[in-house]
Order: sequence, then C-alpha cells, then structure tokens
Amino acid sequence: MNNVVLVGFMGSGKSTVGPQLAQRMNRPFVDLDDVIEADAGQSVAEIFSSEGEAGFREREARCLQRALERKGLVVAVGGGAPMRDDNWVRIRNGNCVIALTAEPDELARRLNGSTDRPMLQLGAPSVITSLLPRRLSRYLEADVVVPTDGIDPEQVAQQLHERLSGNGLQRIRIDVPGSPHEVIVGYGLTHLVPEEISKSPSALVGDISKYPSPSGGGQGGGTVVVVSDQGVADRHAQPLIKALSSAGLSAALHLVPAGEPAKDLAVLAGIYEALAAAGVDRRGALIALGGGSVGDVAGFAAATWMRGIRYIQMPTTLLAMVDSSIGGKTAINLPAGKNLAGAVHQPSAIFCDLDYLASLPNEEFRTSLAEVIKAAIIADRSFAEWLSANLPGVLRRDSSSIREAVARSIAIKATVVASDPTETGERAILNYGHTVGHALERVIGFGRVRHGEAVAWGMEVAARISLMAEACTQASVTAQHALLTDAGLLAERPAASHAKLIDAMRHDKKSQSGEPRWVLLREIGRADYGRRVDPSIVRAALAEVLPE
Repeated sequence: MNNVVLVGFMGSGKSTVGPQLAQRMNRPFVDLDDVIEADAGQSVAEIFSSEGEAGFREREARCLQRALERKGLVVAVGGGAPMRDDNWVRIRNGNCVIALTAEPDELARRLNGSTDRPMLQLGAPSVITSLLPRRLSRYLEADVVVPTDGIDPEQVAQQLHERLSGNGLQRIRIDVPGSPHEVIVGYGLTHLVPEEISKSPSALVGDISKYPSPSGGGQGGGTVVVVSDQGVADRHAQPLIKALSSAGLSAALHLVPAGEPAKDLAVLAGIYEALAAAGVDRRGALIALGGGSVGDVAGFAAATWMRGIRYIQMPTTLLAMVDSSIGGKTAINLPAGKNLAGAVHQPSAIFCDLDYLASLPNEEFRTSLAEVIKAAIIADRSFAEWLSANLPGVLRRDSSSIREAVARSIAIKATVVASDPTETGERAILNYGHTVGHALERVIGFGRVRHGEAVAWGMEVAARISLMAEACTQASVTAQHALLTDAGLLAERPAASHAKLIDAMRHDKKSQSGEPRWVLLREIGRADYGRRVDPSIVRAALAEVLPE
C-alpha cells in the first residue's frame, strides 16, 4: 500500500487514532485540515467564513491531491472530503482506506461543546441526523471499517496496526466507459467481497422492477451464486460463503467441471438452473471463483441471465489474475470452435487474492509468467527491467515480489482495456505472441502444450519477425529472450508443421481476409499492432525459431 487514509464522520476519531497508528507503523502522520490551514494561512472556520463551503471544498481537493502524491503516510481527511467522486478516486488509488465509525449518540457526545467545526453551527444532533446517512454509504466502501464506540483510541490504533501488517492492498481502476470498476490486489481479501455485493446495482440499465424474481426460491435481491470447480471449492469456497452469509447475503455454491470442459453449453444451462433455483434477479449477483475457464462460463452466464446481472471475478490462478479476468471477455466453446459464443460483460469488481496462489502447482505458476513478461515487453520498459532483476523472487513466490508483478501486469492491461473495451483497436496489442501461440495450441492439440509456453514461443517468433521487418533491434530481441529463458519458458521447443501453423494463423480471429495481422516489437516497452508482414518473413522466422 502507498498511504493509509482515515475517513469518517466528525468525532469518529481520525485525528486521535491517526497519530498513534502512524507511530506504530513508523510513518509520518498528516491531518488534511492542517494542510488546508497552512495553504490558506487561515483556520478552517475562517476559510468557511471568507470562501464559503464551496471555496473550502475546492481548496480541500487541491490539498488532498498534493498530500496523496507523497508515499508512506497515514493521512486523516475531513468527513466531507470523500463525498466528491474525484476525491474518492484519489483516496482509493493505491492506498489502504480505513473508515472509523461510531453510533450517532456517541458522535453527538464527542462533538458536544465543539466550537471549531463550521459544519456544526446548527448543533451536533441535527447535523448528524442530516449528514451522516448520506456519508455513511461512502465510508462503508472503505477497505477496512472499524467501529470506535467505547474503545480507547490506543486500542483502535493497535487493532488497525495488527490488521494492516503485511496487507499491502492495492486498487487498480479500470475506467471502461459505462462500467468503471476496480481490481483489488492483496492478501486475505474475502472480507471485502460482501461489501461489493451489497452495493446498489447502479450500473445496470433500465427498470429492474419489470424483471420478476424467478420462481423456485429466494428474494432475488442480495442473492449470490458462487460458481467454482470442485478442487477450488474444496480449498476456498467455504470462507467466502461464510463471509457472504455473515453479511446477511443468501449464498449458494454451484460446481462446474475443472478446465476447458466447464465452457460447454450443458454446463452453462446448469448455471442458469442454479440461478433460477436461488431466485437471482437483476438485484442479485454471480461470483466466478476459479481459473480462466470458470471465469469465462460464469461471466457468460452473468452476461445473458436476465440480459445481464452483476458478477465478480475472483481468479485463483496467476494466469486468470493477470489476463482472463480483466477486460470482460466471456465465452463458451461450441462443436464448431473455441470461444465462438461469447459476450463482453464487464465485472463489477475483480479480487486478486494472492493467498490463492500458494496452492498453485509450480509448473502452472511458472508458465503463467509468459503473460506477465508479455505485458512488460509491449508496454513498460521499467517493468521489464524490474522483472529482469526480481524474477528469482517472483519464481520463489516471495509475497512482495508477486504482489508487484501481478499489480503492474494488471495495471498495463487495465489501461489498454479502458481505452478499447470492445476490442476494435488498441486492445489488439495484448495479442503479442498469441498469433503463433494460438496456432501452436491448435496444431499440437489444446491441453498438450501449456498456454504460457505456447505464448512464449509465439513471442520468440514475433520478435524474430520484428527484427527481420526492421521494426526493432537485436538488443530488444535479446532482452526478451533472456527474460523468457530465465523464467524457464523456453526449455522445451515444440515441434509442429510450419504449413499447419500458417494455415491455423489464417483462421486466427485477428486475421483479415485470411491474412494474419501482427503485433510487432518496436523496443522493450513498445509495440505496434495490426501490421502486415510478408509471408516469406513469417516462414523464415518460423524456420529459425521452431523446428518442423
């Protein structure tokens, strides 16, 4: 986490708990009101008198932005600051947000006799009655919510310190027009999921009253179906179900097959039946708990049930965390081909709980790093340099190294997806290495070569094509090769017929009139998409990189 930000109503304890928490965390403490007063050369009361509340709020927003540009702080912000959406985005961006709460009677007791708060001119009880209900819903969106009634500030600070130790939670916003949402990356995130489900389904369009609850049980609103496979469910489902139930949500678990067999019409029909049995209407939600296949079929069910309900992605594999869970692409397989029936349906949130990776087999973890390396190669030279220095720690699954690698990979894809949510332009850059990678999977046989290894060899071919087409230098090709080799992704060279690979590439969904469109490397951290390449160069690159 960058900063710890305390939010809450007047009298909730931010200014007393904050310094003690900062001392325990060995961080500087910043009270935003002090920053505002220093900026204006006046007290908060004098600013309200001379500039009015509107002027104060503008000054508050500027000072908040400046304060949060620093790192490693504990920051207490005024009770009204989080109510501005732009402030809330800044507060949450990369920070851990803690809301301190107290009952109205306790707040009134603490605020009794206060003379330095301009918002209390009408008296504490009436101000609490009018303002608290509106602000409380925003406070409850915090990462951690702590009631302070009857608890000494030192005890609150100690509880928070124990709870935050090692948390390292990061939030990455995906600004898809009409469907903005966040990816939350960290450890032990299950407790945050009920809060997300409990939010009003405001992203849905239309009058939900015309969609009656399905017969068969449940009240629809607040009803959740968790879709998972047996192996994942055995390890992770019960804590999630318990957290949902403890929050007053009706939760049902529905199991699907593991892997690609989950992406089947019959499996999809089974999810529909589970949604109907639970009584899930457009106020309800679906949670995809598992790898990419579970996310694909569960997301497609959410996209098509009642013309679209909310769903949350809870990826349990590294590949799903950095790739398939992001972007809203959902699909099932048909006899005619893979992923032919699908929809783009953005999740309302993505929770990447890094604790889930502890049970991931080493080979699956390692091969998933191809997508991490790809993200660095196409979009972020500094990330590629970081990987070069820190890959041993990532391979050891060092907690801080994994968190950094996952968060930076997600941030890259989030930026691309936000700029091209419907996959009509720039998003094609994410297919670097996939033209040959998908062809290898198709020719050798899906499941006989791991996706990450196929993509890694596809990146090797794409880099060689880029060099032959004079799009990049040998230094870039060498740097990419070193990263893939160090990750162990080039240990076994796959053998496939070049003629069959070329034919498979003609049928790639990014091809135009049977001619592949390539993502080519320009330099480490930069690539071009939609490039035409002379077929002779493609054949020469295949001959250099892959044997017949």
